[in-house]
Amino acid sequence: MKKLSLLCAGVLMTSIMAGCGQSGASTETAPAETSAAVAAAETTELKKAEANFSLSSVDYAKQLKLGWNLGNTLDALGNSGLETETAWGQPKTTKEMIKYVKDAGFTSIRVPVSWGQHTDKDFNIDKAWMGRVTEVVDYAYDAGLYVIINSHHDNDKKYYYPDDKNYENSEKYIETIWSQVADNFKDYDQHLIFESMNEPRLSGTSKEWWFQPNDAEGVASIKNISKLNQVFVDTVRKSGGNNDKRYLMVPSNAASPSNALNNAFTMPTDSAEHVMLSVHAYTPYDFAMNYGGGYKDWSGTKGKDLSFMGDLNKKFIRNGYGVVIGEFGATNKNNLDARVAWAKQYTEKAASYGIPCFLWDNGGTDSGDENFGMINRSARSVYFPEILDTMKASYE
Repeated sequence: MKKLSLLCAGVLMTSIMAGCGQSGASTETAPAETSAAVAAAETTELKKAEANFSLSSVDYAKQLKLGWNLGNTLDALGNSGLETETAWGQPKTTKEMIKYVKDAGFTSIRVPVSWGQHTDKDFNIDKAWMGRVTEVVDYAYDAGLYVIINSHHDNDKKYYYPDDKNYENSEKYIETIWSQVADNFKDYDQHLIFESMNEPRLSGTSKEWWFQPNDAEGVASIKNISKLNQVFVDTVRKSGGNNDKRYLMVPSNAASPSNALNNAFTMPTDSAEHVMLSVHAYTPYDFAMNYGGGYKDWSGTKGKDLSFMGDLNKKFIRNGYGVVIGEFGATNKNNLDARVAWAKQYTEKAASYGIPCFLWDNGGTDSGDENFGMINRSARSVYFPEILDTMKASYE
C-alpha cells in the first residue's frame, strides 16, 4: 500500500553457576537481566525444537485467519537510520502495542519492511536496522502471533523494478537482501513467513496500477516478477536452518488478483511445496478506495464484485497453493454501517475459501482518501469495534 496509499542474544554467563547442587553452595540470586537473557535463549531453543512445517500451504494459510498490518512504520521512507520508523507519523512500536493487537483478536501480523534505504551500495543491510526488525518480530512472537515480513517500498530502479532493463539489478537485490534476512531468521519456527515483494509494478508509468491483460510491457513485467519470485524461493531454501521448509508468499504485478490470474504469471518451483500466493484487494475499488467518486453504500447484491476470490480458489487453492489477502480495507466515507456490512460479506467469503485477510492500518481515521485506521497504537484501543468484531466473527 502507498504511504496513505530468535534471535540468540549472546548470553553473558556470570558466576551464578557456582555451587549448583553442591554443599556449601552460594545462594546468591542471579541478576534479573541475566535471568532474562537465559530465559530468552531457552525460548529460542524451544522455538527450534517445536518447529512444525507439516501442513500444506493451503492448510497453513487457514491458520492465519484475521491479520493486521503494522502499516507506515518499518516500511516508512524518510529521515535516516532508526528514525525512519516514525517518519510517517506513527509511534515507535512497542511490545505492549503488539500484545494489544493479539488481545484485540488478531491471529497474525504483517510487518511491512523497507530495506533499500538501509543498505550500502552492495545492498548490505545496516546491522542496527536488522536488529530493530528482529526486535519487532520478537514482540509478535512473544504475543503469540504469526508474522509476515517482506520487502515493501523497495519497488525502485535502485532496488527492484520489474522491467527488462532493470532485471539484472533487481535479481541482485532480491538475492542479496533475502540471503541476509533469511540467515538472520533461519532458526525461527513456522510462525514466521517471508514475502518476496510488496506490490512490484511499473511505477511512474501509465501502467503502474492497471494495463490490458495482453499489454506487452505489462506481460513482460509479470514474467519478470515470476522470475524474481523464483530467485527469492531459491535464495531462502538454500540459506539453512528452518528455511528449507519455511512458508513463503509471492505476488504478481502490483499484488493484483487480476494479474495473478493472468496466464503470464506462474508460481515458483519449490521443493518444500510451501509457497502461497499474496494478493491485495481493496475491493470493490469504488466502495473501498475511490473516495472522490464511487459509492458509499453497501448491499448484498454488490457481493458479485468479490468474485475474484472464487477465481483465485480455482486457479491456486485447488492446485495446492495457499492464498493470502495481505492487504484489504475500506476507507472511511462516514459510512460505518455500510463498512460493517461490507466487512461481513468480504471476510465471510474469504474464510469460506480458507483465505486469511490482513487489514491494512495506516492510522488514518477521518473521512477521506485511504484512511484505514483500526488500532489506536498509543492508547491501545480500537477505533471501529463494530467492523473488527464483524471480521473476527467470520474466522471463529
